[in-house]
Amino acid sequence: MSTKSIINKKSTEFLEKYLNNASPTGYEWEGQKIWMDYIKPYVDEFITDTYGTAVGVINPSAKFKVVIEGHSDEISWYVNYITENGLIYVIRNGGSDHQIAPSKWVDIHTKKGIVKGVFGWPAIHTRTPGKEETPKLDNISIDIGAKNKKEVEKMGVHFVEQLTIELGVLLLLKLLDY
Repeated sequence: MSTKSIINKKSTEFLEKYLNNASPTGYEWEGQKIWMDYIKPYVDEFITDTYGTAVGVINPSAKFKVVIEGHSDEISWYVNYITENGLIYVIRNGGSDHQIAPSKWVDIHTKKGIVKGVFGWPAIHTRTPGKEETPKLDNISIDIGAKNKKEVEKMGVHFVEQLTIELGVLLLLKLLDY
């Protein structure tokens, strides 16, 4: 068995770039491009589809082909409403599970760049004991540290901006469907 590592500077740089790239549901092409650029030297052709799948084919005209396939998208939401006091309410993009959202850091993708925020919901001291609701889209919101709607908009956050869970390079697997 070979003792030579397959992990090298190029593969580490690819993984870091890939994991730190946003590929929300319906907008997977940037992730596809990074992945396809990386495997280009190893395949003969590519096939992509509108669902975010990218396929690299080796020896496409042979009776038996080798296929390297990956589908990648990530949990995401859209800004749906900004309150006068600067809280941001969202709607789902794809199969996002709102019940896991509270306390998660998010990246809001704006024309001005990434705006950091965090999902919150009513503080425990404001909830009625014994009648606590589970997180729902109408009781969770995103706080970006703005004091009002005008400040949120000045930071570049507007209706229909997309946001993703902040994952970063420390996560070694980015919801890859193989």
